[in-house]
Amino acid sequence: MAINMKLDVGSLLKGLTAKKKDGGESQSPYQGAITAGILVVILAIAYGYFVYLPGQEEIRQKQAMIDSTEELRGEVLTLTQEILTKQIKLQKDKYRYEELSRLFHDKKELEDLYRNISLLALTYELMVVKLEKGKEMPIFKEAVVSMDDGLMLGTDEYIDGSDPDMAGQDDFQSGEDSTVEGEQSKKEVAFYRIMVKFDFSGDYLNYTFFRRDLAEQKKIINIELETIEVPATDDENDDSVDGSVQISATLSTYRFPSSDTERYIIDQESDI
Repeated sequence: MAINMKLDVGSLLKGLTAKKKDGGESQSPYQGAITAGILVVILAIAYGYFVYLPGQEEIRQKQAMIDSTEELRGEVLTLTQEILTKQIKLQKDKYRYEELSRLFHDKKELEDLYRNISLLALTYELMVVKLEKGKEMPIFKEAVVSMDDGLMLGTDEYIDGSDPDMAGQDDFQSGEDSTVEGEQSKKEVAFYRIMVKFDFSGDYLNYTFFRRDLAEQKKIINIELETIEVPATDDENDDSVDGSVQISATLSTYRFPSSDTERYIIDQESDI
């Protein structure tokens, strides 16, 4: 059966809407097919608008969330590694600081040290003839190296950078190193070296015991200079003092800065 391709569109639309007077079927023979086609198109548009497009948008959002999650996971791994590295360094610095804290004094402990040395001398019947406190000398940018047989102290007053053993303290001097012209810059003090001079008199053997106990002190105490003299005998009475000596000893010890004012000072010697 041949289809008439030259069908009048106006007649077709008129036929779709036209009905027989007696209420019968449409006059157009294509009405059912066209109606079905229109319904299919409407359903397709509705599916695309209400189902397909929202589904694609949800998929896009989930994919963006997955990509963001992967990126965040990478950042978390990086931050975790950095935190572990910082924790290891902090723990090492903490152990280092505790080690030096056991060996160095603070201001209060220095006063106790002078008293303990005097009491130790009296224990071994040594008379403290003279006690002279020397000037505290700041040590800048100190490199402290832990050795198997103790601590080796090596001073380098012109090393740039922060002291690794003072890492636990806040560096409030972020902008003080940049000074205006004519103004002296402050330098960071790692610790102070204190010299103390003692003059003793007494038995030499007792003095050796005194030195032994002094070396067993928990804090660092160095004997920088030591002079031992045997007093002259009295020829007239021929009385010799057995074992009696006069000792002059210069001791040194160390302490941490007790405040930020002591920690950052002007190096007078380097600015001269």
